[in-house]
Amino acid sequence: MLSIFSTYVTAIFLEGIFFLTIGVIISSVIDVFLSDDAMSKIVPAGRVTGIAVSSLTGLLFPVCECGIVPVVGGLIKKGLPVSHAVTMLLSIPVVNLVTFTSTYYAFLGAPEIAFLRMGGGVVVSFVIGLTVSEFIDDDTVLRNSPKEKDFFPFIGAEDDLPCDSSVNGCSCHHHGSGNTGRTAADKVKGVFIHAVEEFFGTGRYFIIGILITAAFQTFIPRNSLESISGVFPLPEFFMTGYAYVLSICSQVDAFVARSMSSYFGPGPLLCFMISGAMIDIKTTMMLRVIFRKRFIIILTAVIFILTVMFSAVVGLVVR
Repeated sequence: MLSIFSTYVTAIFLEGIFFLTIGVIISSVIDVFLSDDAMSKIVPAGRVTGIAVSSLTGLLFPVCECGIVPVVGGLIKKGLPVSHAVTMLLSIPVVNLVTFTSTYYAFLGAPEIAFLRMGGGVVVSFVIGLTVSEFIDDDTVLRNSPKEKDFFPFIGAEDDLPCDSSVNGCSCHHHGSGNTGRTAADKVKGVFIHAVEEFFGTGRYFIIGILITAAFQTFIPRNSLESISGVFPLPEFFMTGYAYVLSICSQVDAFVARSMSSYFGPGPLLCFMISGAMIDIKTTMMLRVIFRKRFIIILTAVIFILTVMFSAVVGLVVR
């Protein structure tokens, strides 16, 4: 059992660490190079239009759930509303073109599955984003105020660097919007320091999630899936929970879903691929860096419910 457990740990780690690193780098570049004014121009200020655009940003960012958390954290720190950030958090791992391509090739005999998955990601993330904007106050869900230095435990090392008054600007990023007056070398140094701090801060939650996921995969036999049958919503809820615990990268999980297509129809398979890409054990652990526990629990429950509802409708149309 120990060898099986270690194999799962290694496989999941190698699968996700690349995407986590990419996410950290993107987040660091955003933090250092993207000014608050520029951020406000990327996403429309309007509540509905801003959330709608946020639900489609996955088309521009090939980031899976392993790397999206630090990206979203950096955007919130830049002043992006939580509703928009949550929409991106949920949408990007499902909607990005790498995930779409892998899903398309996994289901070559049923290419509509790839389009339905992408559509489900847009719909679910948009609805949740609107809900958050309507009923949630940003300050009540964030672990700390975005204005505080320790908003993220792994962000802020640059702030401790000594300022050199002989240079037009310094290497810290707390001097205001746009990081004006900093040389290219200062910015590159800031990206490096920020990325290292953020990698270790987010990485600890990533590792905890891996250990839990590997334990589940080690002690729960795959053939137990054969015993799961029945009518809606049992298969849908099972596959939603199964995806949460397995915590497989959204850019490869379609191949796992295809291996279970002999047991489940399109509805449950979409539950697995949509909800699992939006929230799983690894993501939950990493979100603890940004959000309060209660918000994460509510967000997870809403993702489950909306995904099951979407997949149920699809199940009635696609056979």
